[in-house]
Amino acid sequence: MNYNLDSSIGIKHAIFALLALVIVGLLGLAFVQNEFPEWKKYQKEYYKLLAAKTGDKKRLNTPIRVKQVWNQELNRIDRCTTCHLGIDKPNFQDAPQPYKTHPMLSGFISKHPFEKFGCTICHDGDGQAVSVEATHGHVEHLNEPLLTGVYVETSCTRCHMELFAEEAEFPETPKIMEGKRLVNELGCGACHTINQFGSVGTMAPDISGFGTKKELAFMLLHEFTFKYLKGEHSKRNWEWEHFKDPQKIMPGNLAQNLPPTIMPNWGLSDDEATALSVLVLSLRDYKVEKIPMKYIPKLKNHKGFIQYR
Repeated sequence: MNYNLDSSIGIKHAIFALLALVIVGLLGLAFVQNEFPEWKKYQKEYYKLLAAKTGDKKRLNTPIRVKQVWNQELNRIDRCTTCHLGIDKPNFQDAPQPYKTHPMLSGFISKHPFEKFGCTICHDGDGQAVSVEATHGHVEHLNEPLLTGVYVETSCTRCHMELFAEEAEFPETPKIMEGKRLVNELGCGACHTINQFGSVGTMAPDISGFGTKKELAFMLLHEFTFKYLKGEHSKRNWEWEHFKDPQKIMPGNLAQNLPPTIMPNWGLSDDEATALSVLVLSLRDYKVEKIPMKYIPKLKNHKGFIQYR
């Protein structure tokens, strides 16, 4: 009897059985994830809340499905309302997330209906994803990370170019207004070219389209400086920490023939650094953004920003 042959066959059978178990396990996991995704849980809970608020128990029988807004003109596919079902419901102001009414629903949001604009034109993020992990917080390698808080203001300038006009005052974008004041006060245009402010500087990079620059493109150019960051490795945080201490983030490297930054340390407060970060991230390259003219607000007077003609 050939014991070596029998032993070899036995090992092969064991490996085959193990691989079969792994495949069955993976298929089972795929089935569970497909049949019981987290968004279904959120929808069921939403319809329970809706039934309680309206007194209509038929709401409990509403079909569970992925909801989507597809805007071909803006090249946006948004499935955010698969979970954020109450954003356009005034009676959900006291509801927990993700069901809560969108802030200022009766204000400027009323002029930006979700069915026309969607969500990611303002909030960025991965509009096609339907899981919390893939859409919220800092998601690595996402070209347009989700914008929250004051950083949502940076998207307003995709359409509202008039925000950069000297006389423009928008209460909906307080950080951009403060950043605009600081740009003029600190004289940023003396070194930087900023088309939106009519400045032509030659001593520092042109930042006129900084906000349009994709996350991955920014990382490729600045990754060697990320080791100096305290917070997350993102374009937004890099800009904030750079405003707080330019020399720390861009100390240069003589061995690689990289000079240190010439940007002064202005001793900015946290709020001032945030305002300038929001302002810089709102500087858009409109040739890349390609927003259709029908979405650009019509103004009676364009004298304040003639550089866009």
